[in-house]
Amino acid sequence: MSGCSKVPEGEREIEGVRFESEITTVGDALEISYRVVNDADTDVYVIDSVPTYVNGEVQPPSADTVYALGSGGKRAELSKRVFALPDDKTFAQMPAVGWAELAAGEEMERDVRVPLPLEGYRPFADDSVPELPDSVEEVIFCIGILDLGELYPEGVPTEVTGLAHSDSAAESQQIFCSDAAEL
Repeated sequence: MSGCSKVPEGEREIEGVRFESEITTVGDALEISYRVVNDADTDVYVIDSVPTYVNGEVQPPSADTVYALGSGGKRAELSKRVFALPDDKTFAQMPAVGWAELAAGEEMERDVRVPLPLEGYRPFADDSVPELPDSVEEVIFCIGILDLGELYPEGVPTEVTGLAHSDSAAESQQIFCSDAAEL
């Protein structure tokens, strides 16, 4: 597996967390395998589910659901991460992502299968998140890792199993992305 970390402007960097990934095309789908290693001295939270809606109703989480959006040019970003809340947006219920706790010294591996052709899926239906390009030539996979020490100084309560998209969530996240894979 190979992968790289990008720390977008204004985003946090969590020392001691590593990410490796591999993207392959198998038949009519992309298969993404990734591994996160936590060598930090604190527990982190790996975004591992994004909400899915059918007729406005939240569906049970699926390991294969990812956000699919533009990443410049003809590149698509497939991701499991939180986004800052766009200006002038309000929600009766904010869309929330789920996570897997990754204790200090632990690692986790996950697989994701994304059908081809890619279909755009964004957390907000406005221009705050880039649309999937009409013609995708390459793809990256990104994962959000959260350090929630500032949001929950006394520790994350056990009843909290996810986090809504928000500015504070985005500021608590490091985004790791794979190398680009050609389609």
